[in-house]
Amino acid sequence: MEYKVLYRDSDGVRRTIIEDTEKPGQLQVFTEVQMDEVIASINRDRETEQRSYDGGKFPANRLLARVPMTIYEQSLLEQWDEDRWTKWLNDADNEAFRIWKGRV
Repeated sequence: MEYKVLYRDSDGVRRTIIEDTEKPGQLQVFTEVQMDEVIASINRDRETEQRSYDGGKFPANRLLARVPMTIYEQSLLEQWDEDRWTKWLNDADNEAFRIWKGRV
């Protein structure tokens, strides 16, 4: 028998833990991502910018980006270092995920 527990459902990401009673101690995580909701939440964060003391802008929550769960999991598997993260964050193809518009 399977037990499912929803433990996250916000900002376009829904994660469920699944446990099979026939395999105690083994868990599976099922992740669903609604990219439209993720992009909408990033756009909301961009709109909450505040002015810094030198006149520049930075996000109120000081986040650089909201990285999709699939990219985060890929980074874990591939053991990304700071240089690889910098490359990903500065790549123009990933601009939609940036909250802060500057370069890393």
